[in-house]
Amino acid sequence: MKNKYAISKNSHWLKYLAFIFLIFSVTHVYAAQTVDEILNEYYPYYNKKLECQSVVVDSSFYGVFSDSDNKAGYCVEIDRQVMVDTDVGKRLYVLVTGDIAFGEHDEGLTDSNDALFYQGLVGMFVLKPNGDGWKVESASPIMSAGAQGMGIRDWKLMHLAPNKWGFINEDGYEYSGYVVTSLVVLTPNGKNIIKSSIINSNFSAYNDLFNDEVKRLCDDIKAKLQHIDTSKVINGFYPLSFNLYG
Repeated sequence: MKNKYAISKNSHWLKYLAFIFLIFSVTHVYAAQTVDEILNEYYPYYNKKLECQSVVVDSSFYGVFSDSDNKAGYCVEIDRQVMVDTDVGKRLYVLVTGDIAFGEHDEGLTDSNDALFYQGLVGMFVLKPNGDGWKVESASPIMSAGAQGMGIRDWKLMHLAPNKWGFINEDGYEYSGYVVTSLVVLTPNGKNIIKSSIINSNFSAYNDLFNDEVKRLCDDIKAKLQHIDTSKVINGFYPLSFNLYG
């Protein structure tokens, strides 16, 4: 009887362990997500008329030129998706860009929700492997870049630190007669993304209206990124080398 009890007890534990393993396996598989599944959590709306994945954003949330409380709907898409081998394993860097396309409740733009007063949208994600899929390591889904409601495209992923990559692009706008362009740098920092801007051009669009004396005070200043100096590290990053004109 003792042996039969021991066998029965062992069988019970084996079934219990098998059940726990099954639950763990199902949970593990369920937790693994595709890139689209992850992005749909951050950009949860599908606009049927425009046929785009989208998000509705309060203009004051991420800093735009408009003082109104209107909300803007952005159609978003992946601009860049790059796999990188790091010291801690593979990482997938994803850049999402978006254009304003509709109002808070409308399927089209209205006068009260004019794209001219909004910037474009940019979002960056760093994903790490999770089983057969991915999970988020760093993310900032809603940042501003671009002008007149249009996001900027063709971002470049660059090696900015010994074990850190970031997206770089040029941005610019014209406001009250002045034109400003800048280099935008997006870098992961813990669970978030840091957006940095380096002004590389600043001049008046109305220089021809000024006399020569005023023009001398309005020199054009332009800078162009030459290269990233990977031979040294300053404050954890490789220095950016610029050529300055003006």
